[in-house]
Amino acid sequence: MAESGNVAATWAERMELLKDTAQDRVLNAPMPNAAMEQLISDGKALTLGRFDASPVHYLDRWWRPSEEGWMALGEDASAKLDLHAERYRAATAAVGNPIEQAPGSDGAMPARPGAGTA
Repeated sequence: MAESGNVAATWAERMELLKDTAQDRVLNAPMPNAAMEQLISDGKALTLGRFDASPVHYLDRWWRPSEEGWMALGEDASAKLDLHAERYRAATAAVGNPIEQAPGSDGAMPARPGAGTA
């Protein structure tokens, strides 16, 4: 029962809050190396390139390797890296070295949020 003066949240609102909380817990915890390697090999996560410590794009975020495992970058850092990834892709394509992606991917880098929308 809601306290007087408080509006009770609907079931859908509570589920949305729960989803956000669960996603925050996932994005704030390190992902084991083996799990990220499997996502890359399945084509569900895309590496920026074939170089040591290459960032990986997964769940609309960029991830970086650390001693604890793979850590998700924040939204702002991921948006900035999206821009740098586009520049990197264009630069490597200009010199004839296309970015190598995870097996099974189409080689396309993920689009920036809001890119191509009016």
